Amino acid sequence: MPAQDRLFISRQVSIALAEIEINAIRAQGAGGQNVNKVSSAVHLRFDIQASSLPDFYKQSLLKTSDQRISKDGIIIIKAQQYRSQEKNRKEALQRLQTLIKR
Repeated sequence: MPAQDRLFISRQVSIALAEIEINAIRAQGAGGQNVNKVSSAVHLRFDIQASSLPDFYKQSLLKTSDQRISKDGIIIIKAQQYRSQEKNRKEALQRLQTLIKR
């Protein structure tokens, strides 16, 4: 699988982007006239149990008390800092990567 189709956690560990569900949603809060028409925010969902992560990472994540991890083991990240959907997508993936590395 090409490197651009993977999210790298370490030199040996990576996740196929196909395992990560990313949906465009409308951003909340103040904005210009375009804010209510364009879906620029991103909602990321990652199922820890169903993923190809090694068991060490899975167990570590499931024990973590982080509000972004549901009781069902789903990581949910919402990114809406940028006006660009692509920048928000990159931000969400980076946050997921950081969370898993921790």
